[in-house]
Amino acid sequence: MKQLAIWTLLGFACVVPGAGQAQQPSPFKKSQVSISIGFGVGGTYYQYAQLFSRHLGKFLPGEPTVIVQSVPGAGGVRLLNEANARMPTDGSNIFLPPDTMLVSQFLDQSGVNFDASRFVYLGTADQQNTFLATRRSAATTVDDLKARPTFMGSSGTGSTGHLIPAFAGPLLGLKTKAVGGFKGSADIILAMERGEIDGSAQGWQVWTQAKADWFKGPNSFAVPIFQTGVTPDPDAPNVPFLSKLVKPEDAGLVALLNTMGLIGRSLAMPPNTPPDIVIAFRSAFQRMVADEGYQREAAKMQLRSIPKSGEQLEDGIRNALAGADSAVVARARDLIK
Repeated sequence: MKQLAIWTLLGFACVVPGAGQAQQPSPFKKSQVSISIGFGVGGTYYQYAQLFSRHLGKFLPGEPTVIVQSVPGAGGVRLLNEANARMPTDGSNIFLPPDTMLVSQFLDQSGVNFDASRFVYLGTADQQNTFLATRRSAATTVDDLKARPTFMGSSGTGSTGHLIPAFAGPLLGLKTKAVGGFKGSADIILAMERGEIDGSAQGWQVWTQAKADWFKGPNSFAVPIFQTGVTPDPDAPNVPFLSKLVKPEDAGLVALLNTMGLIGRSLAMPPNTPPDIVIAFRSAFQRMVADEGYQREAAKMQLRSIPKSGEQLEDGIRNALAGADSAVVARARDLIK
């Protein structure tokens, strides 16, 4: 059976297109660029977007002002639909795709009207594994999640908070219950702190950037139960993988979830963006993430920098879409109905 193609961790080369060649006038002439996120403010999508907004413009032709706007809805699917159908292709609008983008497309859920292979990718600033974590008082092991109901917060059916428990629940026999309606991870974490929900599934940096002290010490407030991804998260390598907890015949289903690690916190442009504009933005992204000022601010904000180029990200996404086994995808759709 053909396996889902997963992007391996390639080295990031900061190569500027056209280096050493005569520079041609850029077709990009906008004085302002908007970066859109598919969630509310306060989470890591917002934090990375703010970081990008303060540094990307200086590497673009004309040094435009860069602003951030929030387009929340359906775990980021609303933003993807708008980027696919209505976002201008003149470079004035770019976006952070949600890391669940490929899973949402695989599952072909109601309301999904985009094709990830048609977007243009500038690069990713960080790859992130997703961790299902709970308040210690609610659960500390998978067996606890099997023994009693736990309530998991999410920002919509296309979010990690919904999809990870939706897959893991039936595969492991968990008694998790979905609680939707949150605008983003910041609201979810606040509800968890208040005891209104028991846990959620978020990127490890989402957890630690918001509440680093939650996971420290033998009596920590919260506990990571398992992670999804291709390789262990460098900051939490000992947390078990969901792929190792399920039956061997279910590993292909979990591999769909692992595609979230491909995308991390990246930037993309809408379909049919002119190639010359794409070159200008990819060059700007590569120079931005290599810039010492960007790296200093990322460290100050406690945002990791493990960048990959737009070409690497684009190849990984297309390979994952092409390599998905149709029988596995069909079973995954049945799993979350």
